Amino acid sequence: MRVLRNLTRQELDYYTSQPTAKKLNERIRLDGVTVPAQNAETPAKYSTTEDEVDISAAGYELQQANKEKASHEKTAKPRIDFSVSRQGDSNKFVISFGNAAMVSRAVKQGYIEVEGQRIDLSDDVKKQLLATSKQIQDMKKGVSLHNFLLHEAANARQNSDAMKEANDKMSRAMQTASRIMHGRKVSPADEKELMEFNKDLYAMAKSAAALEQHRRKRDDKEDEKLSADNDEARAREAEPKDYSVEEMPMPDVETQMTVSLDGEVGEVTPSFAP
Repeated sequence: MRVLRNLTRQELDYYTSQPTAKKLNERIRLDGVTVPAQNAETPAKYSTTEDEVDISAAGYELQQANKEKASHEKTAKPRIDFSVSRQGDSNKFVISFGNAAMVSRAVKQGYIEVEGQRIDLSDDVKKQLLATSKQIQDMKKGVSLHNFLLHEAANARQNSDAMKEANDKMSRAMQTASRIMHGRKVSPADEKELMEFNKDLYAMAKSAAALEQHRRKRDDKEDEKLSADNDEARAREAEPKDYSVEEMPMPDVETQMTVSLDGEVGEVTPSFAP
């Protein structure tokens, strides 16, 4: 069996701060002193199945302090955040809880402290506070859902418009390729759009147009009208589109209650403040 001797305070602090005993076991393996086994007649001073470390009185005190600190952290009461505003020059105050979690904590604790005085919450007050808090939460959820649906509808319109524009562009490109193949007149903008849409299709159309040019003549007026219509369509597509939505503003409401410190026991009157 191996044990460690004469650990310093710094070393002890280091080993006790580790989450596991891995470092300590390595130290025992490297620097531990072998202790001979005890015979049957001599009382065993050390365990025969485990490695041991001598802990000084200071180390024991540090260990106990760490345990007490951990126990205190577990039992510390949760923080309850709320704002307090006095009603005029009276001794009445409006308590405003910022969110439902703070209301739940106050109800669970059963009291709040205002101006250094404890205000106990009766069962009826607790029910009213929880009901008001739930009403506000339901209202906010409704507004959030409404705004979500607005955005989803806007996205759906945007996707629909994008798909329609892509289909229209493909239809114009195929029409332009057909016009070029038959030797009809097309505008530079139409040719550029076809080339950007499909270079191979543009090259095929130009080759076919060269073979058919001497045999075909088309009415330039009709072709110019088609190009003008395409120009207008492209102009409409280039116009900025507004997909913004006008959201319903989130209601600025909070759970409030009015307390009075005039009497020995504070009076609590919950209210719903818009």
